[in-house]
Amino acid sequence: MKKLALFLGSLLVVGTAVQAKEIVAPVEVSKEVVVVAEPVVEEVIVTPEFKSTGYIGVQYRAYGETEGHGDNIKWNDASNEPDDNQDTWNRGANNYSRLETTFGVQATENFSVEGRIRDYNNLEGNGNKHENSKNGTETRLRAYYQHNEWFTSRLQYRDEEDDSQNLEYQARFTVYKNEGALLSKLLLAPKVYHSFPEDGGSNYMNTIGMDIEYAGNLPLGFTWDGTIYLNQNFYGQDFHTNADLTDNKDKEFVVDWEIYLYRTVALYSTDKYAIDFNFEGGYDPYSFGQYDKYTKDDATNKVSKSSKTTYSLYTLLTLDAEYKITESLAVNAGVGAEYRNWDVTSQDAASHWRWQPLAYAGMKVTF
Repeated sequence: MKKLALFLGSLLVVGTAVQAKEIVAPVEVSKEVVVVAEPVVEEVIVTPEFKSTGYIGVQYRAYGETEGHGDNIKWNDASNEPDDNQDTWNRGANNYSRLETTFGVQATENFSVEGRIRDYNNLEGNGNKHENSKNGTETRLRAYYQHNEWFTSRLQYRDEEDDSQNLEYQARFTVYKNEGALLSKLLLAPKVYHSFPEDGGSNYMNTIGMDIEYAGNLPLGFTWDGTIYLNQNFYGQDFHTNADLTDNKDKEFVVDWEIYLYRTVALYSTDKYAIDFNFEGGYDPYSFGQYDKYTKDDATNKVSKSSKTTYSLYTLLTLDAEYKITESLAVNAGVGAEYRNWDVTSQDAASHWRWQPLAYAGMKVTF
């Protein structure tokens, strides 16, 4: 009876504690532990699907007559032959047009292609009173594969105006990037190059070398960029390095230096319209060859010299207007003039800086 009374008393105490929601002491019911596993939720990362992008641009550009000089040939009335006493600089580079088509496609995240086709045409009659050589088509195609953030391969094919062709491969290494800095980009591009003439003969050239590309920012809104081309050239035919035509070479080290300065001044702009004044200029290029070259004209037996060091220095000013028809279609037009030492480029004789007017119109579609 005492045990029963004690048991009943214990139940009463426990019942009273539960009813009052006050737990006096834990009651061990079982020594078995039941573990309930929480459901595992795997994190799903959704990668945005890559979408190809690209552009197509077309521009028609017309060049006028170089200041104070054109392609007219003075004739000797007595002999009915061209007059030897006449200025011939920049012959064949006046009153012509250029139709340029550009395109590019980012086909995959790592692979892209781009192209440029320039078609030149003479805008004046080519009778015996004129000389104009600006006729022909130049095509350039490039393919890029980005291996990683710093290394990209580039393969280039060109078909020149004279129908010669060339191929080039570059391994392009971006060694420095700092947007907005005085030097914002530095790229090193070891390369191999092969060019071959229209007739496929022996007048070819092989090159190994490296391009050094750079770009940056200057005060007052100016930017600058350019390339240094380091070329070790190997020629299929010898060239002469003295006036007697007795010293011949078949290879040469050449350095070409390009450096350009840019500035755009916004004159007027809205969501759809923009009018800008543009300036650019620089060395295009400055070339340092290893040898002077001499050639002989078989018809006259005259020997002419090509200087090993030449440069072309220019300034281009344009006034450009653009209208944005849609988010993906824009048209533009402009007028301007270029000031340059057109074809007297030898370092020790550079001269004849003159203005040449130009006008252009074009459109660009992005997708």
